[in-house]
Amino acid sequence: MQSHTGRDERIRVSGVTAFDEIDAEQLDVSGVLTVERGVRVDIASFSGAVTAHGDLRCESVEVSGATEISGDATANHIAVSGSLSVDGVTRADEFECSGSVHLEDVKANQFEATGAVTLTTLDADAIRIQGAIEAEQVEANEIGFDLVSDSVISHLVGESVVVTRHRPNGFLRAEFIEGDDVALDYVDVGTVVGDQVSLGSNASVEVVRAEEIDVADGATVGSMERIE
Repeated sequence: MQSHTGRDERIRVSGVTAFDEIDAEQLDVSGVLTVERGVRVDIASFSGAVTAHGDLRCESVEVSGATEISGDATANHIAVSGSLSVDGVTRADEFECSGSVHLEDVKANQFEATGAVTLTTLDADAIRIQGAIEAEQVEANEIGFDLVSDSVISHLVGESVVVTRHRPNGFLRAEFIEGDDVALDYVDVGTVVGDQVSLGSNASVEVVRAEEIDVADGATVGSMERIE
């Protein structure tokens, strides 16, 4: 196992390599890398298999292979076209996913995904999903879902919440949705609360509480309550 006490300019891994920890300006992995502790780099590119048993801290990381982080992941920009798993907290200014991610708690300014997202909580300024998502709690100022397959969220909260489908299998099941301006279609929701709520013809909601309610023909609503 290799260990570094100083800061490296660039580390390239093309074979099978293990480090105690890494501190470098740039890290490129096309092979298999295991790091027993943390990884601190400016720019990272993971096209191989990376396992870090500590935290990942960087300015930018691109994951096109398979990466597993046991600790936290912190970066200005995270782009995933392969697979990423983070056991701790994920923090990013911009998070982009066209592959698959399994995360716990996520805090981001911009979160965009065209792949498959599985997480516990997501807190962001703006969220755009044109893929599939499974989560317990999702909260943002602006939320836009254009789903391609079955998705499940317990609580979805935002100022603007728009949910529809991008492909015929796109559908959202949720226990609770709340927002100032809520527009839903291809959903099955327990309770929806908002200032303005619009339901498309393929929406099913048990309870709606809103100041203004617009229900399209074909939508299914158990009960509606207008609130001041």
